[in-house]
This record gives sequence, structure tokens and C-alpha cells, in this order.
Amino acid sequence: MWDEWVSQTVLADIDAVDTPDPVQMIDDSGAELEMTDAYDSYRLGRGSGDYLYLLYLLDDPVEKSSDIIPVYIGETSRIASRLMDHFRKVRDALPISDWEDDGSWGSYGKYDHIATVYDRADSPLYAWVVDVDEIDTGPYGYPTYRQELEAKTVGLVHSNPQFNRVFANRDFVPNRVPHEMGQVGLEWVDLENDKPNEEAKIAADKVGHDLSGKSKADLWYDWVEQTIYREIHDSSEADPIPLFETDGNLVVELTDLGSSTVLKRSDAIDTRIRQEGKRCVHRNGVKDGPNGLLYVMYQLASDDPSPEDIIPRYIGKSEAYGKKNELSANFEEIAKDRTGTRSFARWGDGSCWHVGELSETVFGEDSKKLSWASELFEQGTHQLKEQTYLWIRAWDLQKYPDPYCYSAYLAEVEALLIGLVYETHPHHLLNHNEVPGEAPANKEEFRFRPASN
Repeated sequence: MWDEWVSQTVLADIDAVDTPDPVQMIDDSGAELEMTDAYDSYRLGRGSGDYLYLLYLLDDPVEKSSDIIPVYIGETSRIASRLMDHFRKVRDALPISDWEDDGSWGSYGKYDHIATVYDRADSPLYAWVVDVDEIDTGPYGYPTYRQELEAKTVGLVHSNPQFNRVFANRDFVPNRVPHEMGQVGLEWVDLENDKPNEEAKIAADKVGHDLSGKSKADLWYDWVEQTIYREIHDSSEADPIPLFETDGNLVVELTDLGSSTVLKRSDAIDTRIRQEGKRCVHRNGVKDGPNGLLYVMYQLASDDPSPEDIIPRYIGKSEAYGKKNELSANFEEIAKDRTGTRSFARWGDGSCWHVGELSETVFGEDSKKLSWASELFEQGTHQLKEQTYLWIRAWDLQKYPDPYCYSAYLAEVEALLIGLVYETHPHHLLNHNEVPGEAPANKEEFRFRPASN
């Protein structure tokens, strides 16, 4: 799929006589590194818009898509300044012989990574830019927006065994990857002895199905039917599980956490989070198998819901791996059987986690979850407008399908699902990231009059 998309885009521009591609970034012919004139003209020749860009190497002679080696993929509305910033930071990271591990997490950053690739490769570093509005379809054959396109292309590259050590993206790849990068620094980049990563090995064994004739809405409802809908109608499952403990009028019960008053999660959802979290972690770290949780906050439009009656409000993930430490802080309470729920796979009561932030917003202490409070609660109360549920499961490719019928890892499938929901339920979706700036969640003026605790 990656090869096909590259053939239709990057390779086509390289082969076309009326485009400047390939555009080399760095001129190293003088005493100091400079931008090439071609790169400077390339970045300045565009106004504001929705852009995807690729930094890449070429394996000469350039004859096929596999001769294009992706180093970094990004998206922006301000391409001229973004490409200038990339040049400056790569230049400042050179020479790589000056790099030293200072012992802190993140000291080997993405620009150190890109600079290492540039230093060790036989090819110059090139840049390719495209206005997303000029692309008829994304790599899965569907219209897309720039944030979704970045996530899709990053997912495809990470699942391609050719590019494991060269690819420098940290977002939309598993947390395990930047964690391992940080352990070895420069030695991560080994152009001669690359080996497929875990996700590429899984993807190699799975073949997708023909999706022709299906819309994005069809894909979303197909996925819901095989996951949330199926478990709601399975008498052996506890679903649908209310997110909060409520009375008969949907007033959410409260609990004290230190000096703060916090909305109380339901006992059933606490049990589900611990149960699924235990599939991912043990006391000393991350287990083999599922390495995190996927979750969908949703409401129901019917007492006997069809897939179309399951209304998604928020989609997210919690990875068992941390970028700094192997065991994510989000899973420590679960891994070590602690009774505390401050972080709790991102649904914890602390001020940087979902329930904690929502509680602070409902009671007027902060406004981080203003859209959630406005959409879920009656003004000035802690009474839900409608019962709100949470589907949260260890993301297991052996059990659950990914939405495009290919093998999608956790950090990838979150973005794929958000893209489908943005097409299907744009006015219900409360995700602010991985959606366009003009999405309702980012444009509506949400208001909430705080409740008294």
C-alpha cells in the first residue's frame, strides 16, 4: 500500500518534467551547511494551506517506489516556516560526532536521529511537499485531511520492514520505539543491518480485504458491529458499561481525593480497566501481547442499539510502554495492584487525567475539559444529559479487527478510527487533536456554568 501511494505521489513528481523534485535540502559544499537554493525556493513558493511533507533519501538509480526511503513525515498549515525550522534544527544537530548523551530522557531527539541518517547515508536529504487538497485519495483509497494523512502514512512506513531504523517519527508509532531509541542513541541508526520491528512482522502475515464500494461511514459501522455492538449484545459481557456511578436521575456520585471533589467512575468500569490493563502489564513491566488499551466513550440513541445507534464522543488510547520508562506511569497502579487511581490508564482522578480534568472543569477549578463538560452535563450541575458509556479493551489484533482490514497497531488504529468518526459523527466527536482546525470540536464556543460540589 505504501509503495502504491508513493508511486502515485512522490515518484510521479520526481518523474515529471514540470516539477522541481527531487529537491535537495542541504548544501554541504562550503565551510558551513546552507540550504540549497532549490529548497529555499521550494518552501517559499507556497502560501498557507493544508500540507503534507516528507524528508527522504534516494537509492539511485530511482526507478521504483522502494528507491524512496522515508526519513520523516509531517503536516502543517505553514510550510515555509516549518521547512526552515527543520533545516535549522538538522543543521544544528550536525556533526553527529559532537552528540553526547547527557543522561536525560529525550537527549537523542528526532533531529539528532535525522542528522545521524543524513550523516551515514550515501544519499542527500530531500524534501517533498504536497497540498492535501490536490490529492484525490489517501493511501487507503479514501479522501482525507492532513492530520489523518500524516497518521496513515506514518503507520504504513512503520509497518514496512525496510525503514525501521531510518524513520525518525515519534508520533503515531508505538511508545516502545522512542523508548528503545533513547536507550542506544546514535547506534539506533544502522543502515546496513536493519531488522523488521514487531509491527512489521505482524503486518507481513496479514493481507487486507477489498473495501471497494464502502464509504468511511460503512467502515466505521462495520468496525463498531464487530466490537462495541457485539459485546453489548453478548450476554457474557458486562457492556454497555456506564463510565460514571449515577443515581436514577443520572446525577453522578462524588468522591473526595485529598482536598478535591471528583466525579466517581462506576465500579464496573474500574473493574474493566484493571482487567484489561492486566492483559498488558505485570509488576515489573510490559507483557508480551497487547501493549495498551483502546477506548471509545459513547452514548446510545436506542435501548436496543444498532451500530448506527452507538454515538462515539471520544476515542483514545493508553500505551503500556512509556517513552521514558518501559512501564508507563499510566499503568503503574494497575501493574502493582495499587488501590489508587490517580492515572489509571488515562482515566484517573489526577489533574492531568481524563476524570480528574473533567471534575475540575465541572466544579470550576479549571477548563481543560470544557467541551466534555458542556456536551455531557447539564449546565451548573453534575447531572449527565444522557447516560455515557466507555468501551475499553486491550488492543489485541487476534481478537479485534482494524477498521481498514489491515493489521493496525494501537498508536495507528486510534488515528484511523478518529478519521472515520470525523467523517461519520463530526458534531459528536470531542477529540481536538488528529482532526482539522475547522472541526466542530475546535470551532464551537463551548460554555459550562460550574456546578457546586
